[in-house]
Amino acid sequence: MLDLRSKFPDYYQYHGRNISKKLSLSNVRILNDYYSKYSLDKKILNISSKTSTEQLLQSNLFKKVIIEVGFGDGEHLIESALSNPKVLFVGSEVYVNGVAKVLKQILDKDIKNIRLCGMNFVYLLNILNQNSIDELKIINPDPWHKKRHFKRRLVNLENIIKIIGIVKNKYASYITTDSESYFNYINEIFSSNSKIIHENKNKILSKNDRLYGVSRYQRKAIKNGKKIYQLTF
Repeated sequence: MLDLRSKFPDYYQYHGRNISKKLSLSNVRILNDYYSKYSLDKKILNISSKTSTEQLLQSNLFKKVIIEVGFGDGEHLIESALSNPKVLFVGSEVYVNGVAKVLKQILDKDIKNIRLCGMNFVYLLNILNQNSIDELKIINPDPWHKKRHFKRRLVNLENIIKIIGIVKNKYASYITTDSESYFNYINEIFSSNSKIIHENKNKILSKNDRLYGVSRYQRKAIKNGKKIYQLTF
């Protein structure tokens, strides 16, 4: 992964921080030795227009395909994969420390139903076929609060249209955020473009909801008194 980041910087470009602290030697070794075995990155770099999502993911070996974007330290991703061995989970995350932690868990627990993507998610999104994914979750994307940074936001009209295209059914795509302004921003995208995208459902999550407190970042927000909003579309 580290060599790919240096060779193909555009694919790994992210405006925020994607390494929070210096990687330990053990994590560097794990990434260098095992990342290519479990990641989609090289396949995406070498993909042709004739390559199908099924070929990319080898999804014919599984009953469903679920994508989790922004898995952080990977707690929810790992738990989901262990609980559902017949489902393929694709984890997309630019946070290198988190990718290394998940890769270590995959090796320690011999998990066979996770594939990783360390690129900016847009590059994965752009090559997935129509109606090829069963469920997609975006967990607390960076809200980029300053107006001049809105263009950096992952959730925008263009990407919503693409997500609706790749997911097989309505209301199988989920976005969570602890930012009320981002929540309102996304709602406005749906309400202002009702002629080209279907409506969304939204709620404030509680302890009994499955995507409540699924990451360390979420739990920190909850501890600080923030609400977790969910949009379903």
